[in-house]
Amino acid sequence: MKNEGLIYTKEQYVEKNTAYFLEQSKERAYLLGAEMEHFLINRDTLRSYKYDEPGGQKEILEQLHESGWNIIGIEDGNILGLEKEGSTVTLEPGGQIEFSLRPFETVGEIDKEYRAIANEIKALLKPEQALVSIGYHPKTKISELPLLPKKRYAMMFDYFKEHGRFCHNMMKGTASTQVSIDYLNEEDFIKKFRVANFISPVMANLFDSTPIFEGEKYSGRNCRTAIWEETDIKRSKLIPGSLDSRFDFESYSRYLLKIPPILLLSNGVVNYTKNRPLEELLGDYSLTLSDLEHIQTMVFPDVRLKKYLEIRMADALPYPYNLSVVALIKALFYNSRNLDELYELSLKYDDAWVRRQNVQLTQRDEQLDTDFVALTDKIMKMALESLDPDEIWPLEKLKALREQEQSMSSYLNRLYDEDHKSFVKSIEVLEVGNEN
Repeated sequence: MKNEGLIYTKEQYVEKNTAYFLEQSKERAYLLGAEMEHFLINRDTLRSYKYDEPGGQKEILEQLHESGWNIIGIEDGNILGLEKEGSTVTLEPGGQIEFSLRPFETVGEIDKEYRAIANEIKALLKPEQALVSIGYHPKTKISELPLLPKKRYAMMFDYFKEHGRFCHNMMKGTASTQVSIDYLNEEDFIKKFRVANFISPVMANLFDSTPIFEGEKYSGRNCRTAIWEETDIKRSKLIPGSLDSRFDFESYSRYLLKIPPILLLSNGVVNYTKNRPLEELLGDYSLTLSDLEHIQTMVFPDVRLKKYLEIRMADALPYPYNLSVVALIKALFYNSRNLDELYELSLKYDDAWVRRQNVQLTQRDEQLDTDFVALTDKIMKMALESLDPDEIWPLEKLKALREQEQSMSSYLNRLYDEDHKSFVKSIEVLEVGNEN
């Protein structure tokens, strides 16, 4: 695909997009990319900081820039994204601070890079500030938090007014841990995509770290899952057909055709396209390579295909539990025996089963399916038995916590009631060495 603006028919788009995914296949590549989101809060009141207030995200990013980080996003003088040595620090619509770490092979390398960036930011904070990892703002309501000064976010915010009652909560209130993996060819993609969707509710449940919603204790389970279930569901959660059929590169390209991109880039110009699906827009806009890549970012399913495969179900978790997400995904997807076993098992299930598990996750008093519980236990056992000793420790920590507290969310919920300082300490990114 050349970087020239072209007009595509639907079938030409499918052909070009499918070819693009094929070109991104990485034979013998087993890298891991991690994205981890955080909130900037006041440690005494738990309230979140606004972008342009003293000590806010704008000031922090400006200081990082002065220390050697390169600007990759700026609007009207407001720095919105930075890069250094392949890793980036960017901001989400509610001011969430996201670290996108450059790809590595091992959990230890990701650990080292994450701590380096976190400690660099923490050195800039005031004594009353804390950088925390949790699935939702621990205090501030989204109505009290201005939208980040980014034109694209304003367009998305407007679009989402009529596409789900929790859309704005998703944009301004949530934080996640996402891990990207390579696919070696189309057959490898098909297998990994199916397995990732099959275990998506298990991932959501294992990494539930959201005890607070809109300033109050959350009484149910898996708050972020509940939010995503009512966030423009056509572009969120499970893509129809993920387990009902053989889902290949062409299938994914045809899925993109049916979704309104909300905003479409055409030769670098941002166009607010609102409710029109991509298939209706193609004849009106010429698209470059970067424009086509941007379309891929405007859908938010649990498993998203770009140059790599993104697995997106986990909440933001406190360090070092965030590393357990990376460790689990490496153990399941980069171990051929584990991947093959889960793929064969997934053939017994369909889309409806995954949707049912996601609904049950959000119902506090509804018993989880016995096969779902068994699958969760199986996945943890597979991972713990296949990881190298120097990579297993974050997952062992998560296992121990779950045995004692049921979930990270349950643990934090208890601390929220019992001890304010312990609650903050438990979600704060601390200046520590390797927890191993």
